[in-house]
Amino acid sequence: MKYWILTLSLLLSSILLVDARPRRKKHQSKRSKHRVTRVVRRSSGGGNYKSVWIAPHQVDCNGVAPLKCFQVKYSPQEEWQTYSGAIDRFKFVEGFEYQIKVKETKLKNPPADAPDTKWTLVRVVSKQEPELPKLPLASQWILSAYYTGSAWEPTNSKSAYLTIARDLKGFSGTGGCNRLRGDLEANGTNVTFSQIISTKMACDKLQAETRFIEALGKANRFDIVGGELTLFNGQTPLMKLESYR
Repeated sequence: MKYWILTLSLLLSSILLVDARPRRKKHQSKRSKHRVTRVVRRSSGGGNYKSVWIAPHQVDCNGVAPLKCFQVKYSPQEEWQTYSGAIDRFKFVEGFEYQIKVKETKLKNPPADAPDTKWTLVRVVSKQEPELPKLPLASQWILSAYYTGSAWEPTNSKSAYLTIARDLKGFSGTGGCNRLRGDLEANGTNVTFSQIISTKMACDKLQAETRFIEALGKANRFDIVGGELTLFNGQTPLMKLESYR
């Protein structure tokens, strides 16, 4: 009887041991898999992304040696600031303003004359020529070209000019030889030059001066783009004048 009780006890113990081992391995396997997943997620980071505006012209800056540096800002409302680092994969063309997206990576041992971060181009958001400020009509303008009916003809000299009064009621200047003055009326983009009088000095530029005065008398509309004034008769261009500034 004792022999059967002992045999039964041993058999039950064996069953319990066999049943427990797989569960422990299965549990350990899940924990191990969970640990691996966590490690992979932590190692999948890498860099900070930001939008940057680049000015159309680089500036001189000082480092270990003289450098050309970008002018940058991080929003359209900010002031330009100097950035002495390079931008990997970015091909800068002078005269264009850029908005770009970059990846910023921290550097362990940056050069002495460079920032402690590295920028790598992700994409160019925009590339455009900056708009020139529009000047007021009340400025000084120098004759630069006449319209011949099919093309612009540059003038041989810059001797003819206009100075338009701030109150937009008169003008003065020279046709290249004699001094001019007269009345002016401006309303929106409409303009007229009238009561034009000049001194009566004789010179070798009288023919060019007459052409200038006749063009002023025909003008009834104007357009200013950047630093350039164009006078029209209706839709027909007459002449171009550039800002003296």
